[in-house]
Amino acid sequence: MIERELVMDELLKISNLSVEYRSGGKVAKAVNNLNLTIKKGQAMGLVGESGAGKTTTALSVMGLLPENIGMITEGDITYNGESLIQMKEKQKNNIRGKKISMVFANPLSSLNPVFTIGHQITMVLRKHKNLSEKDAKKEAAEILKLVGIPDYRMGDYPHQFSGGMRQRVGIAAALACSPELLIADEPTTALDVTIQAQILELMKDLQKNLNSSLLMITHNLGIIAELCQTVAVMYGGEVVEYGSVQEVFEHPSHWYTIGLLNAVPKLAGERQRLISIPGNVANAQMLPEGCKFHPRCSRCIEKCKAKRPDMICLNEKHYVQCWEAGGRNGEQ
Repeated sequence: MIERELVMDELLKISNLSVEYRSGGKVAKAVNNLNLTIKKGQAMGLVGESGAGKTTTALSVMGLLPENIGMITEGDITYNGESLIQMKEKQKNNIRGKKISMVFANPLSSLNPVFTIGHQITMVLRKHKNLSEKDAKKEAAEILKLVGIPDYRMGDYPHQFSGGMRQRVGIAAALACSPELLIADEPTTALDVTIQAQILELMKDLQKNLNSSLLMITHNLGIIAELCQTVAVMYGGEVVEYGSVQEVFEHPSHWYTIGLLNAVPKLAGERQRLISIPGNVANAQMLPEGCKFHPRCSRCIEKCKAKRPDMICLNEKHYVQCWEAGGRNGEQ
């Protein structure tokens, strides 16, 4: 009975997902055997440096990988128990924008420059809610007001808005149909700190009011601490640490997570020199054997170079993929 309730609580489940990009005879393994579960009403953070595979994961969920270049080679993604990968394109189109929506990092590239913002949100509402044009325009105006944009600007085009306002439009479009899952890919990139705070507060309120699930993709640990209950740390296309935000941030157990936290400035206490992670992010075209992080890890041992560690459970709120974690150094 308990197991059945846990399954029913799952909204999105990513199982052993592997994604490759193929171009010019070269293969980049962007995501490798990824496993994630997002529950209904849960806000999860996906954190890691650029090139870790975060955006590729989101595009895989949305079914928006570059055609003939990006491809899922293994695994499955299920939404409410149904496989998104096995779905026909018509079924995906009915879910995309209605049940699962995405806010992109660059709102100018995700908004159509030749249509007014009001028209773009109205189109979403008419497609997924079967509203008349009059009712769709009225609802679009209400949604824009919700994100702080007055209705008299519905006739304006994307280029007439600032970066922060365009991002608000993108959020309004994503939330137009009250999706069960909102994916936000670096939604505050290139915005000043004041606008960042406003956007994050807006997303926090909307997610709470709509009781939707949130997948927040970012490299900013502060954003994760502010918005999310759980966090997954990605490196080399894999989740290397996962758990509640409090547990992972207070007791980091993977040396990559520790490195990320050490690179964050501390506002309280004595001033300390920031410690950067040496080396470069793993190259998806030439991933190392064993633990993907071992070339940059100061605690690397021979086993790390030869064999990839499995994910282990430290406690019910904390999982990690590291040979040094949980006293497993002696394992074969």
